[in-house]
Amino acid sequence: MKIGFSLGRCVRDIVNGDVSFDDVAFIITGTAIRAEEQMDNVILNYAYQRGYLEQFAANEEKLRECKDVAKRLMQTNKLIQPRLQGMPRHAQPENAVWVDMFPTTCSDNPAVKSAWDNYRLMIHMTENIDNESMDIFKQGT
Repeated sequence: MKIGFSLGRCVRDIVNGDVSFDDVAFIITGTAIRAEEQMDNVILNYAYQRGYLEQFAANEEKLRECKDVAKRLMQTNKLIQPRLQGMPRHAQPENAVWVDMFPTTCSDNPAVKSAWDNYRLMIHMTENIDNESMDIFKQGT
């Protein structure tokens, strides 16, 4: 899972296939978009900014895809916009677009891969235990 720090650059990476939409936990953005209807204009603005979506400026199909991805991010509550809560725009290191919440690619080393897979299995198992089952387990020990 990834956390993003730039709406325009994150949309670019999703549309380019560098990051899967499903791998996005959320994006902290400097925008203050109150309504989904504003998203088209925001994306069009990014299409003329260097380092954002300028590679798609002349491609209507790709711009439509960018708009759709951005709207989907908003609809699925994956956009965090501190400015909408009266907080100042966040500071971020230059060129920081994504950070992994935990590793999303493992080593080619079979032992490392096995350890990571086992770790994730244990996390999944412990996160999905209901309280009643845990109480019964604790009584038996």
